Amino acid sequence: MKIDQVRILRLEQSLWGPFWEAQKKAPSASPLSRYAEYAGSLDSWWWPQALVIVRIDAGGYHGIGWAEDGTGAAQAVLERHFKGLLEGQDAGRIERLWDILYRASIPYGRKGVAIEALSAVDIALWDLAGKAAGKPVHALLGGALRDRLPVYASHLQPVANDLLVEEARAYMEEGYRAMKTRFPAHAGMGAAGIRRNVEHIALLRETIGAGVDLMADAYMGWDLRFARRMTKELEPFDLGWIEEPLLPDELDAYVALCRHSRIPISHGENEFTPYGFHQILQARAAHVLQPDVHRAGGITAVRKIAALAEAAGVEVIPHAFSAPTVQVMAALPNFRILEYLTVPVWARKNLEEMVPVFLGEPRVEHGEVGLNDRPGLGIELNADAYPELKPLC
Repeated sequence: MKIDQVRILRLEQSLWGPFWEAQKKAPSASPLSRYAEYAGSLDSWWWPQALVIVRIDAGGYHGIGWAEDGTGAAQAVLERHFKGLLEGQDAGRIERLWDILYRASIPYGRKGVAIEALSAVDIALWDLAGKAAGKPVHALLGGALRDRLPVYASHLQPVANDLLVEEARAYMEEGYRAMKTRFPAHAGMGAAGIRRNVEHIALLRETIGAGVDLMADAYMGWDLRFARRMTKELEPFDLGWIEEPLLPDELDAYVALCRHSRIPISHGENEFTPYGFHQILQARAAHVLQPDVHRAGGITAVRKIAALAEAAGVEVIPHAFSAPTVQVMAALPNFRILEYLTVPVWARKNLEEMVPVFLGEPRVEHGEVGLNDRPGLGIELNADAYPELKPLC
């Protein structure tokens, strides 16, 4: 099945949808927390929100893939380089095409936007393969190990205490048995920051009780010294993991922290390709890996990352939620739970009217998401609501 055409469209809307609108103004730790002018919220330094969509047509079928692209750099890679390497090629040789695009972009790629562009292509190729075979992607990956996947609620920004408690209780009522929060304090806040983080976690644990799993995200806002103190202070609260406390390239610091901490340490949402994750695993620099299907190299890369992790006895708990993420995680033996980027009850009135980019996305109900037998990823573009998508349909 030769690739007839590759079409690329950039849409100025967050890949994270309503979640981003709810979280962008909330105070929390981040890699720029050390600078006062950027410590207030993610929105003070974040790039413009957008996503790039790739449609690949071959043999009367088409596949759709997508990735973040706020700066337009991934779109440029796709249009000026990858498109020419794809058209005319056999769409079914997914491994070969992944390797060609990876090797061709090494001088400017290996991590970051080039691999995000590659992720979008790879996802589209798997969607195409599923549609051509008349099977869901998880069937092409060896079949689902389970019909329903557990999901945790991911938001709980450090807002006012009454809103925080209201949100946590709402998730419990909706059937979630696990949830994740963001730490309010960064390393530059010292002892006061440690107290603030402990108070935040203590309030949540008191609210949800011992029967609900609780995790917390530091989003690269700590250093090793602060992280060591935090893990010690947080031991009484039975956290499932502390997420991404350090910058992804501080590998030696992650090793030291993993040896020190009784609380599991997770990271990987900002790592790329099986090569990058192999380095983490080889160094024993994480207890939990969190690859993002739309960043790390697509479905082809994430299934290899998961195989490396399984051999090392490490769980894979992916970053974010999407139809491709559900498909690949359903087929992995060392997967435990999915992240779902929730919108808190106190923000839903303003955000529930947002129109989705994709139709048929997996639905979370009672803290779980089920599989369906629709071919490919089981989703389509919402072209009726987005005129910009019409040329792709």
